Amino acid sequence: MELALTDKEALLLKEILDSDLSKLLMEIANTDIRSMREGLKEREEALRAIAAKLPVAKAA
Repeated sequence: MELALTDKEALLLKEILDSDLSKLLMEIANTDIRSMREGLKEREEALRAIAAKLPVAKAA
């Protein structure tokens, strides 16, 4: 699958991913149930992989 984004859209998506990652890290740190924490870590890895595929966009 291919997704074409403008620089502005890519920057917004990166900001959303960064925000979600930040919240997710707090959730991982506060989760005592091992299986749930592992699922959250898998989500973190997936979000980081998506963010790494985004081109470096500069704010306008």
